[in-house]
Amino acid sequence: MKFMMWHVDYFKATPADQGRSTLVGDSSSLDVKNALLFFISFEKSDNDDYVNIIDKAVNEIQSISSQLGVYTLVLNPYAHMFADLTDPGHAIKMLDLLEERLSQRNFKVYKMAFGRFYEIELKAKGHKLSRISRSIN
Repeated sequence: MKFMMWHVDYFKATPADQGRSTLVGDSSSLDVKNALLFFISFEKSDNDDYVNIIDKAVNEIQSISSQLGVYTLVLNPYAHMFADLTDPGHAIKMLDLLEERLSQRNFKVYKMAFGRFYEIELKAKGHKLSRISRSIN
């Protein structure tokens, strides 16, 4: 699993086109303030141990959010930067589990639809922890 996180003053997203995937989630517009925006991809190597990987990701996300004092999260499935992606069915299952585990830790979680492109508008912060990437395995 890989992610890139941006700390944003605000993030707005409006559903636009459907992607190439045959699996497309329900989509709605988002408008959030002071959030951590995660661009997330899941890889084939995640499939066998995905529960453990999700748990590690939740711990890492909690550590980052605690440092920043931000507990609103936006999860954006984002396959465009990474290679060796898992299939859409596994990716959706892992994304749903990630959302569930973060919600259990009292994060306010917004999940963008899998297989959907959005028009986005954001204002990102510029401090030293405002852009973070991680590879979790």
